[in-house]
Amino acid sequence: MTAVQAIARIPATPIRELVCHPRLPLVAGIELDRPAVHVYYAERVLREIGAVGAEYGKLKDRPALAWHPERPELVWSVGGETVRWTRTGASALDVAVSDHVAFSSDGQSLWTSPTPPDLFDRSDAIDLNTGAIAPAPMWDTGIAAHPAGGLVATLQSDQGATFVLFSRPGDRLRFLDRALILDADGYGPPVFSSDGRYLAIRGNAYEHLVLVFEFPSLRRTLKTSLSPAPGDRADPKRLKEFFSWSWLNIAFGARPGTLWIGTPSGTLLELAVERDHITEHKLLRSAVTALAATSAGDLVVAGDGELALVPVPAPRTVADPATVAEFLASTTEIPDDGLPEDHIVYTDGVRTWHPENPGHDR
Repeated sequence: MTAVQAIARIPATPIRELVCHPRLPLVAGIELDRPAVHVYYAERVLREIGAVGAEYGKLKDRPALAWHPERPELVWSVGGETVRWTRTGASALDVAVSDHVAFSSDGQSLWTSPTPPDLFDRSDAIDLNTGAIAPAPMWDTGIAAHPAGGLVATLQSDQGATFVLFSRPGDRLRFLDRALILDADGYGPPVFSSDGRYLAIRGNAYEHLVLVFEFPSLRRTLKTSLSPAPGDRADPKRLKEFFSWSWLNIAFGARPGTLWIGTPSGTLLELAVERDHITEHKLLRSAVTALAATSAGDLVVAGDGELALVPVPAPRTVADPATVAEFLASTTEIPDDGLPEDHIVYTDGVRTWHPENPGHDR
């Protein structure tokens, strides 16, 4: 373990979510109180290089945004308007984006879910060259690409249970017949470790859980609660503690077996997954409101009015494509029009259920 220390700090508007470019040292920060997005350069220094959406004032809608997989290009959408941002400026994009948006792995298509206007049984894949729209299965929250390539993960949330579903990358999602199932809803996007051996999930709506699963086995290796459900919601102290935690406060940095967690006290928790051991590092003067890892494995940490860049020294790790190949060899695609529970083998990381065994207790 090495003590962590910020190498750059800058004043920043309060940020509720940080989204890092998958390959470039760029970070998009979504403001806490309005749908404005600030873009930062984050490599040895922190510097704001652009912004979109500031003109929307106090509008509470959460913007949908996605980074192009290769280029320094961001798509941002809120209130029926979609904008493409690049270093040279912002321009309108004539596509209808709904609650969630992502680029296909080749950058040729834009995925949005649910299908506008609010058809909650499917999503759209929009060809950016031709404008052609292809229907695809419903997804939500975010798309996470395995660092070795060849696989993406996303959520299909419901109040009763949430599926973590997998697909080969392509022009649209085609879900596979192996999945994770989680209690309730309210989870953040999946997060892969840099070597692709772990998948972390943060949620749910009733408890601040952190779950870590091995990949490709999907065996659960860690389940911990940061703050339990407040119980009696008339208790102001318990409610305040519960809502003081950010819902987007986990990241795998350059050390693949280490999960970082931001806390309301301004500390970073360094969680060694295999040993289930936590080391605490004081970093900010305020609560951590968002946390993410750059493409180089450094941490970007947002607080109340400040943004910090924290390097994570570690040997360079390369994700092994064999882990993805092993997973894909055990799966097949399911029909687009079928319910996942009718076609997939799903697990909570401990128990496993098969589609021919309905009526089980999740």
